[in-house]
Amino acid sequence: MDNLEKHIEDFLTHIRIEKNYSEQTKQTYRIALTIFAQFLHEANLDVTDRKCITLFIRCLLERCNSDITIAHRLAVLKSFFSYLVKRKLLSKKKLPSIEKYKTTKKIIYIPTDEEVNLFINSIEEEYHEMKKTMDTAPHINKRVKAKYYSLFRDLTFFTLVTATGLRLSEALNIKIEDMNWNDFTIKILGKGSKERLIFFGIDKLTNLFDEFFKIREKLGVVSPYLFVSYQHRKVLTSRYIQKIMKVFLDKTSSPKYTPHSLRHYYATFCVEKGVNIKAIAVLLGHADSSTTRKLYVHLSKEYLRDVFETMNPFSNITLPVKEMMKKRYEAPVNL
Repeated sequence: MDNLEKHIEDFLTHIRIEKNYSEQTKQTYRIALTIFAQFLHEANLDVTDRKCITLFIRCLLERCNSDITIAHRLAVLKSFFSYLVKRKLLSKKKLPSIEKYKTTKKIIYIPTDEEVNLFINSIEEEYHEMKKTMDTAPHINKRVKAKYYSLFRDLTFFTLVTATGLRLSEALNIKIEDMNWNDFTIKILGKGSKERLIFFGIDKLTNLFDEFFKIREKLGVVSPYLFVSYQHRKVLTSRYIQKIMKVFLDKTSSPKYTPHSLRHYYATFCVEKGVNIKAIAVLLGHADSSTTRKLYVHLSKEYLRDVFETMNPFSNITLPVKEMMKKRYEAPVNL
């Protein structure tokens, strides 16, 4: 196919502008398509060659790419091929078919309540130490102000994500105008430009936001976005959030987990408390609750241990009928 690189660039522009995909998603698509284009060049193949997908998968396996990585690369290619057909650049008959790539299901680590609290508390403790410096030092330099602001911003950010299950990109792109203090909601722009409301009307969050806005005003931090850097007033990056999380996790005894793990933690917490799966799907921003079941419905190790110790045939624990019925239905009703 002639001008493959140009068509790739046009496709990337299409998903960014017309489909409103995030810049981060665009870059992951670029990486996948660049790797594919390089493979075609080195193998002297064309996108219309029937065996190019099979050989591409073999190439990725030889490079020791994981199942998840291969599945993502193929999903990007499928989207690109669909674009070529819709723009009538190639007919569907000329393109090789791309079957869904089966991935090995891995056990996802879900942090416990204690581990999440340790993480949040480690940020809060460091903030209070920095606040003492701010309150007692005769002269406050720019570095101390930046650290003071950053610590409280990060505390607010991670508390919000933990309490709501927001995607990282969704939380980072919150604008101040998106917050409604009359009904304590935040308008979120999710995947596919779909809007939804999340709630922050609990003391833990309202107190944090109230104090955060006071700190912003005190230090002269002006930006339409909620979570911005102190020095440049720019929206924080996902890479920064991951780095900061690792720094504070290293200060605790918790196993290492990622910001996205907090989304799994939120969903797991809701399931174990008996929340309706459709409600969880709406709060997480899923159009179909089956997506929620597939990706985010987990039961914690502690919950499963409790079920085993209480409900196995050899257990010596005797529960009242009402409590037994409650345990029987509180989580499985959602699955």
